[in-house]
Amino acid sequence: MSTSPKALRPKDLITGSTRTSSLPEIFIMINEVVNDPTSSFSDIAQVVNLDTALSARLLKIVNSSFYSFPSNIETVTHAITVIGTEQLHNLALATTIISNFKGIPDKMLNMNLFWRHSMGVAIIARNLAIHCRESNPERFYLAGILHDIGRLIILENLPDEASEIITRQNKAGGLVWEIEREVLGFDHGEVGAALSHSWGLPLSLEEIIGNHHSPCRSKRYPLETTIIHLADITAKAMELGSSGDIHVPPLDEKSWEQLKLPTGVFSAIWSQTENQFNETVDIILSG
Repeated sequence: MSTSPKALRPKDLITGSTRTSSLPEIFIMINEVVNDPTSSFSDIAQVVNLDTALSARLLKIVNSSFYSFPSNIETVTHAITVIGTEQLHNLALATTIISNFKGIPDKMLNMNLFWRHSMGVAIIARNLAIHCRESNPERFYLAGILHDIGRLIILENLPDEASEIITRQNKAGGLVWEIEREVLGFDHGEVGAALSHSWGLPLSLEEIIGNHHSPCRSKRYPLETTIIHLADITAKAMELGSSGDIHVPPLDEKSWEQLKLPTGVFSAIWSQTENQFNETVDIILSG
């Protein structure tokens, strides 16, 4: 890009990237059929089945320990009736985004470890939401997958600055998002929020992604943002993949109080996550 990074805004990186300038095509098609009031589950399944990799992953994940349904689900139509169209949206977008970012060189960031971290956050966030008695814990899965997406957009669009950020952290320590602000004037959370806004995703996602390192800044969705904040810290403590940040970020204590969870709940969440993680990662990252 010819513009100086200091003059850039997060949304400029979105429009400048072929990977992020528009939603993945299969997701647009699913969105259209889901939002058509005349569509049946069978109609939605027909669109999903156009992407054989997506339909295979969907069936594998609904039959995995992630859901632990008592009986085997053999068709996409049945899967949609069980998990609902919103979770279908989330799984479709998550898997197509991971596919969209294939091909980014591992020189500065190990992509396999990056997605393993993102999926660890997604699984922990869903488990936390269940313990917080959230009415729709599935929506936290997509927020977990996308929380660090801005790092990839910075890396691809501003490789020199991304390299400087990594070098600074290796030499002097500090947190990546704080160094990003020093170098760029914004951080990866803001870039991810700009992507969410550009794609017309729910406002809650935009705020969660934008503030996941500083949940106290979240005005409309503080509880949701805190869940992703805590899931991010927990995934790093569990060493589930790596976001490329060499430090475990500090816990925002004020926002932690909002969850009103006993500390003992973490042993259950830790155990649940260990049981679900490898199987889920193998399904989503396969192919």
